[in-house]
Amino acid sequence: MPHMPDMVFPNNILYLKHKHGAILEFYALDALKRVSNGKINIQLACAEAWRESRLDSKEYMKESIKPFDWTFTTDYMGTMSGIQVEDTDECIDIEKLKRKDKILFYVDLTLFEDELHDNGIASLSVKMRVMPGTYFILLRYFLRIDKVMLRINDTRIYHEFGKDYLLREYTSREARVEEITVSPSLFVQPNEIAPYLPLVCKYNHKLIISQNSEHPSINTNLSNSTCK
Repeated sequence: MPHMPDMVFPNNILYLKHKHGAILEFYALDALKRVSNGKINIQLACAEAWRESRLDSKEYMKESIKPFDWTFTTDYMGTMSGIQVEDTDECIDIEKLKRKDKILFYVDLTLFEDELHDNGIASLSVKMRVMPGTYFILLRYFLRIDKVMLRINDTRIYHEFGKDYLLREYTSREARVEEITVSPSLFVQPNEIAPYLPLVCKYNHKLIISQNSEHPSINTNLSNSTCK
């Protein structure tokens, strides 16, 4: 791509390895490989609103017409090997996640961040918490273009110890600012604004851990994504 985000943290890696050799990791440079190198619809959909709200941002308007996704939107869901991905109707049990189980380990890593020339933010982060019988991972891409739109792409991964699979849920949500009815003060709080953004798409996957470590790396993203 012509430009990288202002801040990229290639040394911030969440890396999990199963005793049989299966690997699940979250890595900034792999996430950026999922950013479009072509012109994107957001430039067409938001050009007028952007022009009206940022008439003084001539430099950034020039950036917006370059043939790459200057929002760094990514549908990255992790990098894996030794894991088979299947569609499933089984969902992550949210009630179990609400339990006040003891947290044995917690980590929060920023993978990349860009302030869009002071016109918002695009960021990717990953969090993990480990409890006595389970662990939960949240990989979140968050986009806020001031006075234009918000977007959140979330990947949630949940595992109960003793099972030979993990559950993965991918969701994409977005809305233009004029479509959002809650206070703008929530726009800077991804956790708070997420429930108010319309769901664009959702996928549920079962990640089955192979008993054989002799597996090539698997691209864990959606090759035929219908997310707009």
